[in-house]
Amino acid sequence: MKKFLLLFLFAAFVVLSCNKDSYGPIPTISFEGYSIPSIDSNTQSFEAMFRVKDGDGDIDSSIFYKIHYFIPNPLAETQGEKHMPDIGQNYGKSVNAQVRLRLDQIDFKRWIEHTGDRPDSMWLEVFIQDRAGHISDTIKTKRIPIFKSRL
Repeated sequence: MKKFLLLFLFAAFVVLSCNKDSYGPIPTISFEGYSIPSIDSNTQSFEAMFRVKDGDGDIDSSIFYKIHYFIPNPLAETQGEKHMPDIGQNYGKSVNAQVRLRLDQIDFKRWIEHTGDRPDSMWLEVFIQDRAGHISDTIKTKRIPIFKSRL
């Protein structure tokens, strides 16, 4: 009887430990960090890194974002969509991938040096959507400081 019980417990342990990570059908996204610690007037581009998960793998290949600046001018805010390479090839498979959102100067530099209001930091709001129409939670990244040249 003890051998049967021990064998049963061992088999249960093996089955439970072999379970794959299971994500639901709604995609999730989390912020992992920036490729640089701050932005200055000479920054040409930088990347924001995210972790994307989807249980059924039907993520389209786009990530949607909105850039916010810490300045009084709301006209500086920018919305956009960028391509996530090779994410769509995982259809039908669980996805757990790092995505790098590259922002070039034309995407984020919304100020003119030495004139008017200039931001001191920026952050992103980001979400993804899968083919079934499921939308992840919208997340906010931490602020990244912007250092401006002085005359």
